[in-house]
Amino acid sequence: MADVFFPGNLGPQNWLITPAALAVGEPAPQDILDQKWLVVLTGVLEIDFKGNSTDSWLNETVVFSPDGFPLGSEGAPLNSGPLFWAINQYSIPLPSSDPSAYTVVFSLQEWAPFATLSAIFDQGESINAGFAVNAWRPRHFFNGVSTKFSTPPTIINNIFSGIEVDVGVRDTDAWFLKLSYNITLLGKIAFAASGSLTDQPL
Repeated sequence: MADVFFPGNLGPQNWLITPAALAVGEPAPQDILDQKWLVVLTGVLEIDFKGNSTDSWLNETVVFSPDGFPLGSEGAPLNSGPLFWAINQYSIPLPSSDPSAYTVVFSLQEWAPFATLSAIFDQGESINAGFAVNAWRPRHFFNGVSTKFSTPPTIINNIFSGIEVDVGVRDTDAWFLKLSYNITLLGKIAFAASGSLTDQPL
């Protein structure tokens, strides 16, 4: 089974976020948090992954999240990424004046990630060298508790936490240096109570 590692450096990143258009006859959202958003994330990721054999593939799973989306229990940096831009651009009210009281998250309805080779290097003579992007998928979704006060608490499902990319390299002096990604997301901006994010059902 492939190992899993988190790359140390996100390279150039680009994003787009816009309100999703309504279908004919679809009722307009009654609250700004009911608004659906279309998000496109693109960029380059530095992984610096070196092969260790001329006879077999070394396979690993790269796990990462573009800027502005929670990768673990910690929230995204303040004023970072497309979600915070939309909050500021459209004057979406924050649940608290204390940013440590909540985490801005994106609850998915549809998604379409993509990743591919971006840069490779083979130092010496190429002896059965190979480079591969074998598969990609969303990382496991998180769940969280909404900052809205209700009984029972309102649960936020399908929180985007990044993607996983299965990569491979072959040859002892071959490096898989960078991969590129394009991630399209459709969903809603939400505010999860601080410390409530989990990959377990709520």
